Amino acid sequence: MDILRGIAMVLVILQHSYLSVHRKTIPPLVDFLLWNMTGLAAVAFVSISGMVYSYFLYTASDWRHAYRRYAKRAAFLLLAAHPAINLSGYFFNAAGKENSSSAQVILNLMVLNFPITDMIAVCLLVAPVFVVCIGSAMRATVIIALLLSAVLVRAYSMPESATWSLLQELTFGGLGIPKVFWFPEASWLAIFLTGSFAGYALACHTKGTLEVSAMVRMINRSGLFLAACGVVLVLGYKMLKMAFGSAGNHNIILAVYPGQTTALLPGYLAALALLLAAFLKEIDIRGHYNRLFWLLSVFGRTSLFTFVIQFAIVESVPALLGMKGTLGPVGFVVLFVTGSLLIWTLAYLYGRWRGWISANDYAICVNMTRDRFFKCQVHG
Repeated sequence: MDILRGIAMVLVILQHSYLSVHRKTIPPLVDFLLWNMTGLAAVAFVSISGMVYSYFLYTASDWRHAYRRYAKRAAFLLLAAHPAINLSGYFFNAAGKENSSSAQVILNLMVLNFPITDMIAVCLLVAPVFVVCIGSAMRATVIIALLLSAVLVRAYSMPESATWSLLQELTFGGLGIPKVFWFPEASWLAIFLTGSFAGYALACHTKGTLEVSAMVRMINRSGLFLAACGVVLVLGYKMLKMAFGSAGNHNIILAVYPGQTTALLPGYLAALALLLAAFLKEIDIRGHYNRLFWLLSVFGRTSLFTFVIQFAIVESVPALLGMKGTLGPVGFVVLFVTGSLLIWTLAYLYGRWRGWISANDYAICVNMTRDRFFKCQVHG
Protein backbone atom coordinates (compact mmCIF):
# COMPACT_ATOMS: atom_id res chain seq x y z
CA MET A 1 0.00 0.00 0.00
CA ASP A 2 2.89 2.35 0.78
CA ILE A 3 4.33 1.75 -2.70
CA LEU A 4 0.99 2.54 -4.35
CA ARG A 5 0.68 5.71 -2.31
CA GLY A 6 4.22 6.58 -3.34
CA ILE A 7 3.29 6.24 -7.01
CA ALA A 8 0.26 8.47 -6.38
CA MET A 9 2.55 11.11 -4.83
CA VAL A 10 4.92 10.99 -7.83
CA LEU A 11 1.95 11.57 -10.13
CA VAL A 12 0.79 14.48 -7.95
CA ILE A 13 4.24 16.09 -8.19
CA LEU A 14 4.30 15.49 -11.96
CA GLN A 15 0.86 17.03 -12.43
CA HIS A 16 1.52 20.06 -10.24
CA SER A 17 4.89 20.66 -11.92
CA TYR A 18 3.03 20.71 -15.21
CA LEU A 19 0.89 23.62 -14.00
CA SER A 20 3.87 25.95 -14.51
CA VAL A 21 4.21 24.95 -18.17
CA HIS A 22 3.34 27.21 -21.09
CA ARG A 23 0.93 24.75 -22.72
CA LYS A 24 1.52 26.04 -26.27
CA THR A 25 5.14 24.85 -26.08
CA ILE A 26 4.00 21.26 -25.49
CA PRO A 27 2.94 19.08 -28.46
CA PRO A 28 -0.85 18.51 -28.26
CA LEU A 29 -0.55 14.71 -28.11
CA VAL A 30 2.01 14.90 -25.28
CA ASP A 31 -0.19 17.39 -23.45
CA PHE A 32 -3.23 15.12 -23.84
CA LEU A 33 -1.41 11.98 -22.71
CA LEU A 34 0.41 13.63 -19.82
CA TRP A 35 -2.64 15.37 -18.44
CA ASN A 36 -4.82 12.28 -18.62
CA MET A 37 -2.08 10.06 -17.17
CA THR A 38 -1.61 12.34 -14.17
CA GLY A 39 -5.40 12.34 -13.72
CA LEU A 40 -4.77 9.01 -12.02
CA ALA A 41 -3.16 10.90 -9.11
CA ALA A 42 -6.35 12.12 -7.40
CA VAL A 43 -8.21 8.84 -8.06
CA ALA A 44 -5.28 6.90 -6.57
CA PHE A 45 -4.99 9.24 -3.59
CA VAL A 46 -8.68 8.86 -2.72
CA SER A 47 -9.22 5.17 -3.48
CA ILE A 48 -6.04 4.14 -1.64
CA SER A 49 -7.25 6.17 1.36
CA GLY A 50 -10.49 4.18 1.17
CA MET A 51 -8.55 0.92 0.94
CA VAL A 52 -6.38 1.67 3.99
CA TYR A 53 -9.32 2.94 6.04
CA SER A 54 -11.46 -0.08 5.19
CA TYR A 55 -8.59 -2.44 6.01
CA PHE A 56 -8.39 -1.05 9.54
CA LEU A 57 -12.16 -1.10 9.94
CA TYR A 58 -12.24 -4.78 8.93
CA THR A 59 -9.23 -5.87 11.01
CA ALA A 60 -10.06 -3.97 14.21
CA SER A 61 -11.53 -6.00 17.08
CA ASP A 62 -14.23 -3.34 17.21
CA TRP A 63 -14.64 -1.11 14.15
CA ARG A 64 -15.78 1.73 16.41
CA HIS A 65 -12.25 2.02 17.82
CA ALA A 66 -10.85 2.47 14.32
CA TYR A 67 -13.62 4.94 13.52
CA ARG A 68 -12.83 7.11 16.56
CA ARG A 69 -9.16 7.13 15.56
CA TYR A 70 -9.97 8.19 12.02
CA ALA A 71 -12.54 10.75 13.18
CA LYS A 72 -9.62 12.49 14.87
CA ARG A 73 -7.72 12.16 11.60
CA ALA A 74 -10.64 13.80 9.79
CA ALA A 75 -10.59 16.69 12.25
CA PHE A 76 -6.85 17.05 11.69
CA LEU A 77 -7.35 17.19 7.92
CA LEU A 78 -10.02 19.88 8.23
CA LEU A 79 -8.39 22.01 10.92
CA ALA A 80 -4.66 21.59 10.25
CA ALA A 81 -4.08 20.19 6.75
CA HIS A 82 -6.57 22.63 5.19
CA PRO A 83 -4.69 25.82 6.19
CA ALA A 84 -1.28 24.15 5.71
CA ILE A 85 -2.08 23.18 2.10
CA ASN A 86 -3.56 26.59 1.30
CA LEU A 87 -0.55 28.35 2.81
CA SER A 88 1.85 26.07 0.93
CA GLY A 89 0.21 26.81 -2.42
CA TYR A 90 -0.73 30.42 -1.67
CA PHE A 91 1.82 32.18 -3.88
CA PHE A 92 1.00 29.97 -6.86
CA ASN A 93 -2.75 30.57 -6.50
CA ALA A 94 -2.26 34.31 -5.89
CA ALA A 95 0.04 34.82 -8.88
CA GLY A 96 -1.68 36.86 -11.56
CA LYS A 97 -4.60 37.92 -9.36
CA GLU A 98 -5.38 41.60 -8.95
CA ASN A 99 -4.95 42.91 -5.41
CA SER A 100 -3.46 39.55 -4.40
CA SER A 101 -2.60 40.94 -0.96
CA SER A 102 -6.13 42.19 -0.24
CA ALA A 103 -8.09 40.72 2.65
CA GLN A 104 -10.74 39.26 0.32
CA VAL A 105 -8.18 37.41 -1.83
CA ILE A 106 -6.35 36.13 1.25
CA LEU A 107 -9.67 34.93 2.72
CA ASN A 108 -10.60 33.16 -0.53
CA LEU A 109 -7.24 31.47 -0.93
CA MET A 110 -6.58 30.58 2.71
CA VAL A 111 -10.06 29.72 3.99
CA LEU A 112 -12.49 29.32 1.09
CA ASN A 113 -10.18 27.13 -0.98
CA PHE A 114 -11.09 23.48 -0.36
CA PRO A 115 -8.35 20.93 -1.10
CA ILE A 116 -8.93 17.25 -1.75
CA THR A 117 -8.10 16.44 1.88
CA ASP A 118 -11.31 18.18 3.03
CA MET A 119 -13.35 15.80 0.89
CA ILE A 120 -11.38 12.81 2.23
CA ALA A 121 -12.13 14.01 5.78
CA VAL A 122 -15.87 13.88 5.06
CA CYS A 123 -15.44 10.40 3.56
CA LEU A 124 -13.69 9.22 6.72
CA LEU A 125 -16.70 10.33 8.76
CA VAL A 126 -19.45 8.80 6.59
CA ALA A 127 -17.79 5.79 4.92
CA PRO A 128 -18.35 3.26 7.78
CA VAL A 129 -22.09 3.39 7.04
CA PHE A 130 -21.29 1.82 3.66
CA VAL A 131 -18.22 -0.23 4.58
CA VAL A 132 -19.37 -1.92 7.80
CA CYS A 133 -23.15 -1.72 7.75
CA ILE A 134 -23.96 -3.03 4.25
CA GLY A 135 -22.69 -5.90 2.12
CA SER A 136 -20.38 -5.71 -0.87
CA ALA A 137 -23.15 -6.09 -3.46
CA MET A 138 -25.17 -3.24 -1.96
CA ARG A 139 -22.01 -1.13 -1.67
CA ALA A 140 -21.28 -1.65 -5.37
CA THR A 141 -24.85 -0.56 -6.12
CA VAL A 142 -24.38 2.57 -4.01
CA ILE A 143 -21.13 3.40 -5.83
CA ILE A 144 -22.79 3.12 -9.25
CA ALA A 145 -25.81 5.12 -8.04
CA LEU A 146 -23.59 7.92 -6.72
CA LEU A 147 -21.63 8.16 -9.98
CA LEU A 148 -24.76 8.08 -12.17
CA SER A 149 -26.64 10.59 -10.01
CA ALA A 150 -23.71 13.00 -10.25
CA VAL A 151 -23.84 12.81 -14.05
CA LEU A 152 -27.62 13.31 -14.18
CA VAL A 153 -27.62 16.20 -11.71
CA ARG A 154 -24.84 17.97 -13.61
CA ALA A 155 -26.67 17.49 -16.90
CA TYR A 156 -30.21 18.43 -15.89
CA SER A 157 -30.00 20.62 -12.79
CA MET A 158 -29.20 24.27 -13.46
CA PRO A 159 -30.03 26.17 -10.25
CA GLU A 160 -30.38 29.91 -10.64
CA SER A 161 -29.69 30.69 -6.99
CA ALA A 162 -26.00 31.15 -6.15
CA THR A 163 -26.51 29.29 -2.87
CA TRP A 164 -28.11 26.26 -4.52
CA SER A 165 -25.49 26.34 -7.25
CA LEU A 166 -22.70 26.09 -4.67
CA LEU A 167 -24.58 23.36 -2.82
CA GLN A 168 -24.87 21.37 -6.03
CA GLU A 169 -21.19 21.95 -6.76
CA LEU A 170 -20.32 20.65 -3.29
CA THR A 171 -22.45 17.52 -3.52
CA PHE A 172 -22.75 16.50 -7.18
CA GLY A 173 -20.67 19.00 -9.13
CA GLY A 174 -21.59 21.22 -12.03
CA LEU A 175 -20.70 21.77 -15.66
CA GLY A 176 -17.64 23.81 -16.56
CA ILE A 177 -14.90 25.04 -14.26
CA PRO A 178 -15.93 24.86 -10.58
CA LYS A 179 -16.35 28.12 -8.72
CA VAL A 180 -15.32 26.77 -5.29
CA PHE A 181 -15.54 22.98 -4.92
CA TRP A 182 -13.36 20.91 -7.24
CA PHE A 183 -14.14 17.56 -5.60
CA PRO A 184 -17.92 17.00 -5.33
CA GLU A 185 -18.67 14.64 -2.48
CA ALA A 186 -20.97 12.15 -4.24
CA SER A 187 -18.52 11.21 -7.01
CA TRP A 188 -15.44 11.13 -4.80
CA LEU A 189 -17.17 9.24 -2.00
CA ALA A 190 -17.91 6.60 -4.64
CA ILE A 191 -14.21 6.51 -5.56
CA PHE A 192 -13.26 6.33 -1.87
CA LEU A 193 -15.60 3.37 -1.42
CA THR A 194 -14.10 1.47 -4.37
CA GLY A 195 -10.98 1.02 -2.25
CA SER A 196 -13.00 -0.86 0.36
CA PHE A 197 -13.08 -4.00 -1.80
CA ALA A 198 -9.28 -4.22 -1.90
CA GLY A 199 -9.21 -3.33 1.81
CA TYR A 200 -11.52 -6.26 2.54
CA ALA A 201 -9.35 -8.66 0.51
CA LEU A 202 -6.23 -7.52 2.37
CA ALA A 203 -8.04 -7.91 5.70
CA CYS A 204 -9.05 -11.47 4.78
CA HIS A 205 -5.44 -12.25 3.92
CA THR A 206 -4.27 -10.82 7.26
CA LYS A 207 -6.81 -12.97 9.09
CA GLY A 208 -5.63 -16.05 7.19
CA THR A 209 -8.86 -16.67 5.31
CA LEU A 210 -7.52 -15.72 1.86
CA GLU A 211 -4.26 -16.92 0.29
CA VAL A 212 -2.17 -14.23 -1.35
CA SER A 213 -2.15 -16.08 -4.68
CA ALA A 214 -5.97 -16.22 -4.68
CA MET A 215 -6.10 -12.53 -3.75
CA VAL A 216 -3.77 -11.63 -6.63
CA ARG A 217 -5.92 -13.58 -9.11
CA MET A 218 -9.07 -11.91 -7.81
CA ILE A 219 -7.57 -8.41 -8.04
CA ASN A 220 -6.19 -9.11 -11.52
CA ARG A 221 -9.60 -10.26 -12.74
CA SER A 222 -11.19 -7.15 -11.25
CA GLY A 223 -8.61 -4.97 -12.97
CA LEU A 224 -9.23 -6.55 -16.36
CA PHE A 225 -13.01 -6.23 -15.91
CA LEU A 226 -12.65 -2.55 -15.02
CA ALA A 227 -10.38 -1.98 -18.02
CA ALA A 228 -13.01 -3.52 -20.31
CA CYS A 229 -15.70 -1.31 -18.71
CA GLY A 230 -13.52 1.74 -19.34
CA VAL A 231 -13.13 0.87 -23.03
CA VAL A 232 -16.89 0.35 -23.40
CA LEU A 233 -17.68 3.68 -21.70
CA VAL A 234 -15.20 5.67 -23.80
CA LEU A 235 -16.52 4.08 -27.00
CA GLY A 236 -20.07 4.73 -25.79
CA TYR A 237 -19.22 8.41 -25.29
CA LYS A 238 -17.76 8.62 -28.80
CA MET A 239 -20.89 7.03 -30.29
CA LEU A 240 -23.17 9.33 -28.25
CA LYS A 241 -21.28 12.38 -29.43
CA MET A 242 -21.35 11.29 -33.08
CA ALA A 243 -25.07 10.49 -32.92
CA PHE A 244 -26.33 13.46 -30.93
CA GLY A 245 -23.45 15.93 -30.74
CA SER A 246 -25.01 18.45 -33.12
CA ALA A 247 -28.68 18.07 -32.26
CA GLY A 248 -28.84 16.47 -28.82
CA ASN A 249 -28.60 17.70 -25.26
CA HIS A 250 -25.15 19.30 -25.04
CA ASN A 251 -25.27 19.27 -21.25
CA ILE A 252 -25.49 15.48 -21.07
CA ILE A 253 -22.56 15.21 -23.49
CA LEU A 254 -20.55 17.58 -21.29
CA ALA A 255 -21.58 15.68 -18.16
CA VAL A 256 -20.37 12.32 -19.47
CA TYR A 257 -17.20 13.69 -21.09
CA PRO A 258 -14.39 11.21 -20.24
CA GLY A 259 -12.83 12.36 -16.99
CA GLN A 260 -11.77 11.23 -13.54
CA THR A 261 -15.30 10.53 -12.32
CA THR A 262 -16.86 9.41 -15.62
CA ALA A 263 -15.65 7.24 -18.51
CA LEU A 264 -11.96 7.31 -17.54
CA LEU A 265 -12.62 6.20 -13.94
CA PRO A 266 -12.78 2.43 -14.63
CA GLY A 267 -9.46 2.70 -16.49
CA TYR A 268 -7.82 4.50 -13.58
CA LEU A 269 -9.17 1.94 -11.11
CA ALA A 270 -8.03 -0.88 -13.42
CA ALA A 271 -4.50 0.54 -13.44
CA LEU A 272 -4.49 0.69 -9.62
CA ALA A 273 -5.84 -2.86 -9.31
CA LEU A 274 -3.26 -4.29 -11.74
CA LEU A 275 -0.44 -2.40 -10.00
CA LEU A 276 -1.58 -3.69 -6.60
CA ALA A 277 -1.70 -7.24 -7.91
CA ALA A 278 1.77 -6.85 -9.48
CA PHE A 279 3.30 -5.58 -6.23
CA LEU A 280 1.65 -8.34 -4.18
CA LYS A 281 2.95 -10.93 -6.63
CA GLU A 282 6.45 -9.48 -6.67
CA ILE A 283 6.78 -8.93 -2.91
CA ASP A 284 4.59 -11.55 -1.21
CA ILE A 285 4.78 -14.39 -3.74
CA ARG A 286 8.28 -13.97 -5.22
CA GLY A 287 9.88 -12.32 -2.19
CA HIS A 288 11.50 -9.49 -4.18
CA TYR A 289 11.91 -6.00 -2.71
CA ASN A 290 14.12 -3.55 -4.60
CA ARG A 291 15.42 -0.03 -4.11
CA LEU A 292 12.69 1.53 -6.25
CA PHE A 293 10.01 -0.01 -4.05
CA TRP A 294 11.73 1.43 -0.99
CA LEU A 295 12.15 4.89 -2.54
CA LEU A 296 8.43 4.98 -3.37
CA SER A 297 7.50 3.69 0.09
CA VAL A 298 9.14 6.74 1.68
CA PHE A 299 6.62 8.93 -0.17
CA GLY A 300 3.86 6.51 0.80
CA ARG A 301 4.69 6.50 4.52
CA THR A 302 4.83 10.30 4.63
CA SER A 303 2.05 10.90 2.10
CA LEU A 304 0.27 13.80 3.85
CA PHE A 305 3.53 15.61 4.59
CA THR A 306 4.67 15.01 1.00
CA PHE A 307 1.35 16.25 -0.34
CA VAL A 308 1.56 19.49 1.64
CA ILE A 309 5.16 20.44 0.89
CA GLN A 310 4.99 19.66 -2.82
CA PHE A 311 2.59 22.61 -3.24
CA ALA A 312 5.33 24.92 -1.95
CA ILE A 313 8.19 23.37 -3.92
CA VAL A 314 6.72 22.76 -7.38
CA GLU A 315 3.99 25.42 -7.35
CA SER A 316 4.71 28.38 -5.09
CA VAL A 317 8.50 28.57 -5.59
CA PRO A 318 8.23 28.70 -9.41
CA ALA A 319 5.42 31.28 -9.06
CA LEU A 320 7.57 33.46 -6.78
CA LEU A 321 10.35 33.27 -9.39
CA GLY A 322 7.90 34.44 -12.07
CA MET A 323 7.86 31.07 -13.88
CA LYS A 324 4.16 30.20 -13.58
CA GLY A 325 2.89 29.37 -17.05
CA THR A 326 6.28 30.02 -18.70
CA LEU A 327 8.19 26.73 -18.66
CA GLY A 328 8.94 24.77 -21.80
CA PRO A 329 9.51 21.00 -21.99
CA VAL A 330 13.07 21.19 -20.62
CA GLY A 331 12.09 23.51 -17.77
CA PHE A 332 9.20 21.22 -16.88
CA VAL A 333 11.47 18.16 -16.70
CA VAL A 334 14.03 20.08 -14.61
CA LEU A 335 11.33 21.29 -12.21
CA PHE A 336 9.84 17.81 -11.85
CA VAL A 337 13.18 16.04 -11.31
CA THR A 338 14.72 18.59 -8.94
CA GLY A 339 11.41 19.06 -7.12
CA SER A 340 10.98 15.30 -6.67
CA LEU A 341 14.51 14.90 -5.31
CA LEU A 342 14.08 17.75 -2.83
CA ILE A 343 10.62 16.58 -1.75
CA TRP A 344 11.88 13.00 -1.29
CA THR A 345 14.80 14.20 0.83
CA LEU A 346 12.50 16.26 3.06
CA ALA A 347 10.03 13.35 3.28
CA TYR A 348 12.83 10.99 4.31
CA LEU A 349 14.10 13.39 6.98
CA TYR A 350 10.55 13.90 8.25
CA GLY A 351 10.01 10.14 8.40
CA ARG A 352 13.26 9.70 10.33
CA TRP A 353 12.23 12.47 12.73
CA ARG A 354 8.82 10.88 13.32
CA GLY A 355 10.38 7.44 13.82
CA TRP A 356 8.61 5.93 10.80
CA ILE A 357 11.87 5.33 8.93
CA SER A 358 14.94 3.81 10.61
CA ALA A 359 18.62 4.29 9.77
CA ASN A 360 18.83 0.91 8.00
CA ASP A 361 15.28 1.00 6.75
CA TYR A 362 15.90 -0.61 3.35
CA ALA A 363 17.58 -3.66 4.91
CA ILE A 364 14.70 -4.02 7.38
CA CYS A 365 12.14 -3.90 4.54
CA VAL A 366 14.10 -6.53 2.58
CA ASN A 367 14.29 -8.83 5.64
CA MET A 368 10.56 -8.40 6.37
CA THR A 369 9.76 -9.31 2.77
CA ARG A 370 11.93 -12.42 2.97
CA ASP A 371 10.31 -13.44 6.26
CA ARG A 372 6.82 -13.13 4.75
CA PHE A 373 7.98 -15.06 1.68
CA PHE A 374 9.40 -17.94 3.71
CA LYS A 375 6.27 -18.11 5.87
CA CYS A 376 4.14 -18.32 2.74
CA GLN A 377 6.40 -21.08 1.41
CA VAL A 378 6.13 -23.06 4.65
CA HIS A 379 2.35 -22.71 4.93
CA GLY A 380 1.88 -23.21 1.19
